[in-house]
Amino acid sequence: MIDLHYWPTPNGHKITLLLEELVDAGHALEYAIKPVNIGAGDQFKPDYLAISPNNKMPAIVDHAPADGGAPVSVFESGAILQYLAEKTGLFLPQDLRGRMATLEWLYWQMGGLGPMSGQMGHFNVYAPEPIAYAIERYGNEVARLHGVMDQRLARNEFLAGDDYSIADMASYPWIGAYDALPADFARFPHLRRWHDAIASRPATARAYAWKHKVNPQAGQPLSEEERRHLFGQGPQQK
Repeated sequence: MIDLHYWPTPNGHKITLLLEELVDAGHALEYAIKPVNIGAGDQFKPDYLAISPNNKMPAIVDHAPADGGAPVSVFESGAILQYLAEKTGLFLPQDLRGRMATLEWLYWQMGGLGPMSGQMGHFNVYAPEPIAYAIERYGNEVARLHGVMDQRLARNEFLAGDDYSIADMASYPWIGAYDALPADFARFPHLRRWHDAIASRPATARAYAWKHKVNPQAGQPLSEEERRHLFGQGPQQK
């Protein structure tokens, strides 16, 4: 059994994408969703910090690790994807070159596409007042990263090559993550082709169905309490 400590954010979607793809691949891992309401401050609770010390979401606890020992907890979405792919032997190639290509693009997403897209979203959608420099800076950087993807996808069906992998699952939720900031698919047609192909997968639909099951208020304006928990420095702020 995998406990998935989850909230429907782009990083949370990464893990449900993989877990649902494993079902379709015939290697389902039984999992239970453990909601972490980051707008209510659940990420700062001691029990959660014991498995995710950076007070971020998602995290997992694997109650049946491969070594047969005590439960294993994993935080950081990229590490979780790699852990589950290695556990099942799926969506992370076993050959040297395929494995390295997948890990390159996984870490590229973790270090670039995700953080830059998040900053673009913050300064365009959530910041209390517009800061032109930040809006331009992060908007330009995300467009550059989309261009990097587009060039890669002009030569490959998926980011790591011919096969769908955890690199694609990591990047997909961050393309058009904010309704007000859609990706420029007219400028990046190969990115559009890739995005549409993933969107059409049955596992993707099931993964995203958790969004409103777990948070029926998803997409609504944030309250002041939610803003404090999401954008403050920690639980000590009042």
